[in-house]
Amino acid sequence: MKKDKGSEFFIGLMSGTSADAIDAALVEIGDTLQVDNIKLVAHHQHRWPPALRRKLLSSMAPAPCSADQIAVLDMLTAKQFAAAAMDLLAMAHIPAGRITAIGSHGQTIAHVPPRRGTCGATLQIGNVSVISTLTGITTVGDFRPADMAVGGQGAPLVPAVDAILFTHPQRTRSVHNVGGISNLTWLPAAPIGKSFETIAFDTGPGNCLLDSLAQKLFNLSCDRNGDIARRGGVMEDVLAGLLRHAYFKKRPPKSTGREIFGAALADEMRRRHPRAKPEDLLATAAEFSAVTIADAYRLFLPSLPDDIIFCGGGIRNTYLMERIAYHLGKIGSPAIRNVEAFGMTNAAREAMSFAVLAAMTLRKIPGNLPSCTGADRGVILGTVSTP
Repeated sequence: MKKDKGSEFFIGLMSGTSADAIDAALVEIGDTLQVDNIKLVAHHQHRWPPALRRKLLSSMAPAPCSADQIAVLDMLTAKQFAAAAMDLLAMAHIPAGRITAIGSHGQTIAHVPPRRGTCGATLQIGNVSVISTLTGITTVGDFRPADMAVGGQGAPLVPAVDAILFTHPQRTRSVHNVGGISNLTWLPAAPIGKSFETIAFDTGPGNCLLDSLAQKLFNLSCDRNGDIARRGGVMEDVLAGLLRHAYFKKRPPKSTGREIFGAALADEMRRRHPRAKPEDLLATAAEFSAVTIADAYRLFLPSLPDDIIFCGGGIRNTYLMERIAYHLGKIGSPAIRNVEAFGMTNAAREAMSFAVLAAMTLRKIPGNLPSCTGADRGVILGTVSTP
C-alpha cells in the first residue's frame, strides 16, 4: 500500500495501572489511519521519581485520599508527563513546533465501571492544560469520560488502534496485554478497510496482584521473572476461592481495575492465610492470572484465535507466561507470539495508541468501539487543551 504524503507527528504518553514508568512515543501518522501510514519514530521511557510513584500507588482506590492530595498529585503528574514529552523530543532531535498534538492517557487512580444502571466514573490525573502549557503543544487527554457519558465502561480504548495495526486478512488474532490488569482484543480475519465487530475486555488481574504481594512480602517492586513464584506451590483452595469472584462470570463488555485485584486483595490473602509461605501466595497469584486469562478465551470469544500476540510488562515474567501458555494449551493450540515479532516496541504500544487516538480526536473520528466498551454509540473522545 502506498504511504500517505501528508503525514503529521504526534506524541503519545502512557502510564499503566502498575505506574512503572511514563512511556512516550513519537508517531508519524498519515492522512488515512491504516497500518502502513502509522510509524513509530522514537520511544522514551521516563521513570517516575520514586517518592511520587509511592504517592501515586497509595492514592489509588480504595485507599483514602483527600481532595487536596489528589489536586497536588494532578499537578505533579502533569509536570512529569510534560517532561517525558520534552525528553522524547530532545532524544529524537525534533522541535516541539513540528508536533501536531500530544495524546496523554494520564495516570488512572480510580476506575469504577457502571453497574446495574448506576453511573460509572473514572479518574486519570495529569492535567492536560499543564502539559500543553509546559510543552507548547496542543494536548488531548481525558479520553475515557466521553465513552462513559453514553453508557460505556470507558475502557478498553486501545482496541480501536489494535484493529488498525494487527488485523490480518486470513488469520483471526488476539492482542493480549498483560499489564497491571490483563485485557485482550479479539480481531476476526478481515481485508484491510472492511468493517467488522471487535471484541475487547479486561480478563482480570495481570501483574497488579503479583506486584502488590511482592511489595508487601519481600519489599520488592515486582517478582522479577517470576523467580519467587516459581519456588512456591499453588494453594488450590485459595485459588478456588479467588476464581469464585463474580467478575469472571460476567459477560463482556466489562472492565476492572486494581481497586478489585490489587493491594486490597493482596492484604485479604495475607489476612486470611497468615501461615502461608510467601512463595506459595505468589505462585497462587500467578496461577490466578493465568487461569482467568485462559478462561476468558474459553468462555467469551466466538473462537480461539489463530494467533495470540502478547504485550505489556507481564511478558517479562517468564514464569507467568509459562503458566498462561500451559492453560491456553489445555483449550487449544493458538500460536503464541510476542508483539516485538511484528516490529513494534513492546513498551511503546499503548503510548503509540494514544498518539493515534489524539489524531482521531482532532480529525473528528470517534475513538471508542461500542462493541468493546458497551457504549450506546461511537463518540469523539477527549479534552483538547491548546497552549
